[in-house]
Amino acid sequence: MPQYPDIFYRGAFEQTVQAADTVRVVDSVACDSVVPSFITQGFHGTLVPLRRMSYEVLEGWNLALLGLMLLLIVLNKQLYPRQFRQVLSIPGGVAHTNQLLREWNPMRSFICVSFTLGYILLIALFVQKSCVILSRDLLRFNNARMYGFIMALTSAWVALRHLTLRFVNWLFDARDTADRQQTVQFSMSVFTIIVMIPVTLLLLYNPSKYFVFAGFGILSVAALLRLVLEILETRVTTKISTFYIFSYLCALEIAPVATLMTAGLRYFGNGSVF
Repeated sequence: MPQYPDIFYRGAFEQTVQAADTVRVVDSVACDSVVPSFITQGFHGTLVPLRRMSYEVLEGWNLALLGLMLLLIVLNKQLYPRQFRQVLSIPGGVAHTNQLLREWNPMRSFICVSFTLGYILLIALFVQKSCVILSRDLLRFNNARMYGFIMALTSAWVALRHLTLRFVNWLFDARDTADRQQTVQFSMSVFTIIVMIPVTLLLLYNPSKYFVFAGFGILSVAALLRLVLEILETRVTTKISTFYIFSYLCALEIAPVATLMTAGLRYFGNGSVF
C-alpha cells in the first residue's frame, strides 16, 4: 500500500497546540487585568429572588371537562338525530324554526338542558383560562374556586337573559316570540360549543393571548349572529317596527352582560361583589 505523508493531521495538530497556547495567555491576561476586583473582592450588592413564572395552565380536570363536552355532542346526536339536525338548521331561516316548533318544544327537552349545562361549563372554562393567561397569575385564577365563581357568573348571565326574555314577552303578551327567541339562543349555544371546544383545547396546550382573542372574537360573532336571527324571528310574530325590536334585543343582551361585568370587576378589584 503506498504511503502518503501525514500533512493534514500533523499541521492541524500543531495549529491546535498553538491556538490553545494563545487562548491560555489571553485568558490569563483577562483574568488579571480586566475583572480583578470581582474575583478578589467579590460582588457587592443585593440579590433579590424573583418568583418563577410558569405558563402551564392545563390541569387534568380540564381535559376531562372537554371530553365530557365531546361525549355530550355524540350522545345527543345518537339519541336525538332528527332534533339535533333541526337545531343546527335554525340559522337557515324562519321556515326551519317553524318546522321545529311544530314538532317539539326544545325548552322542555333533554337536549336543551344538557347543551345549556355544557355551554355554561365550557364558557366558564374558557373565561377562567383567559384570565390566567392575560394576568399571568396562576395562584389567583388557576384553581377550582375561581372556576366555580366564573361558572356561577355564567349561569347567572344565562338565567338572567332567560328571565328577562320571559318577563318582557309576558308583559307584551308575545309567548310565541319568546319561544322563537329561546330557540335561536339555544341553537347558537350549540354552535358555540362545537366551535369553542377546539379553541379551548388549543388554549390549554398553547397558552397564548392570540387564542384568547380568537375565542372572544368567536363569542362576539355568535352574539351578533344571534341578535340578527332574533330580529328576523321576532318580525314574523309581531308587528313592532324593526327599530324597536333592535332596541329591545340590544337591551336584552346588554343589561345582563353589564350587570355581571360590574359584579366581576368589583370582585376582582375589591374581593367582594357588594
